[in-house]
Amino acid sequence: MPSASAAPDYSWPARSADLTSGFCFTLVRGIKPYDLIERLGGDELERIEWPRVIGPGDGEVGVRSRYFIAIARNKNWSIIVEDNGTLGVTPQIVQPLSADGGEVIVYRGGGGAPGRLLDFRDGDLALDLDTSAPDRITGRSVDELRPDLLAAGLIGGAGPAEPTVPALTFIAARTGVELTEQLMKTNTYLLVTVPQA
Repeated sequence: MPSASAAPDYSWPARSADLTSGFCFTLVRGIKPYDLIERLGGDELERIEWPRVIGPGDGEVGVRSRYFIAIARNKNWSIIVEDNGTLGVTPQIVQPLSADGGEVIVYRGGGGAPGRLLDFRDGDLALDLDTSAPDRITGRSVDELRPDLLAAGLIGGAGPAEPTVPALTFIAARTGVELTEQLMKTNTYLLVTVPQA
């Protein structure tokens, strides 16, 4: 009888010294990386590996006029990684990427702060969940997504003490993309700057 495969380990960001200031993972369905750069009005700087994406671990500190993001591709999704950045949780930037039948799913966490999970579909806000206040969840698709949120452990009770594992579990169930440490380390990324509005 074959052994069951181990469940994906989504606790790795909490153990990563490079992500202690926080991180943001944004998944964009159906837009390839170079098209995404164009839609964001960004400039590609170079192709990089994982250590360059997250090191030195202090993220985007201080006042900046541009976001620094890294983009990779998995299945039909472009994955945007930010070391303590906020592009993914800036609705005026990411919500339009979901227009015309698209979808954008965002999780920002780490740094000892509550997590925030966003889902934009077809140009609308489908879900906005602050993990410190799961009873105040908003969005037009909350009822539809409630079973998945419960299954992942994001809602029900007082909410998760450490929201990253349930948030990445939810994202994997919705997208088929398992944001494991192995995946993130084996991806190659485009380092991109995007002007802040």
